[in-house]
Amino acid sequence: MTIKKINKGLLTSIGACALALTMGVSATAAERTLRFTTQLPAKNFATLNAAEFGQCVADKTDITIEIYDSAQLYRDKEVPQAVSSGAIDMGMTTTARFAGTIPAIEILYVPFAMGSREEIIGMLAPGAALRTLLDGELTKTGARPIYWMDYGTAVFLSKKDNPIRKPADVKGMKVRVFGKTLGDFVTALGGAPTLTSGSEQFLAYQRGTVDAGMTGIGSVKSRKLYEVMDVVTRSEHAKIEFLMLINDGVWGTLSADEQAAMTECGQISEANLRASIALVEEDAAADTVAQGKEVVAMTAEDRAAWKAAAQPVVDAYLANSGELGQKVLEAIGK
Repeated sequence: MTIKKINKGLLTSIGACALALTMGVSATAAERTLRFTTQLPAKNFATLNAAEFGQCVADKTDITIEIYDSAQLYRDKEVPQAVSSGAIDMGMTTTARFAGTIPAIEILYVPFAMGSREEIIGMLAPGAALRTLLDGELTKTGARPIYWMDYGTAVFLSKKDNPIRKPADVKGMKVRVFGKTLGDFVTALGGAPTLTSGSEQFLAYQRGTVDAGMTGIGSVKSRKLYEVMDVVTRSEHAKIEFLMLINDGVWGTLSADEQAAMTECGQISEANLRASIALVEEDAAADTVAQGKEVVAMTAEDRAAWKAAAQPVVDAYLANSGELGQKVLEAIGK
């Protein structure tokens, strides 16, 4: 796998040591090169996981995957259309970016709706009823999921002069969100949601475009958000999942052996990321504290208050997700 940077109109390889060690196949040596876009930085743990996946594919096939990180080609909200249309071969984005076409997929962002981390991981395991249902709907868009990428849980970010510690603190705030249902949550709390791409949130915090925000705690470290925000509230109100996507037409041009190799490599990378995500989050939390910032933990009483405040979002999901939403709820029930 090669990772590309765009600089003054030219494509050049980056020299990040952590990634260079995982690459051994050049684009010129491969029979086929697939371009892959992500809005995440090169050193983000999910981008490194994508590099691991690409190296696995390169080891098993004559396919090289070139990574264009940091939204060089497409912002996260643009990825679904870019992949489904064939404008790019592959891409990574959150499930939240499919809310417009698959409203039922927003179950992941209905606050506290899916239980514990272990329960959610079980429901999203390859072959599980919920996973199979959602994978089928995603493929219908033209963007086929190869594997799901665990990005941890959602947290609130705020500033020291206006910290978020309890639901009432969100009232009157402009809050960065990355999906419709998370925006509904902010609205239910009395705030004003502002949909902002992940690659643009640093500037949004820095310029005061928003007062607070939501993100995965791993991004606080990889994007250095501690430079512009002071308080991380570990509400863990939603499960953040990214998707490794490939254009369905491109998938159809792969041989059976190549498809099998990608599927196998995806399962390996998915398992590795799920096994490491808890440590990634704890490392990010510790790093945030080391930067002199505050990390607020939730008690059981705190969590109950947040969950109660989210009830309008649950009702809205039931009303808006249609027949597929009912199937999703049935899959969760099983």
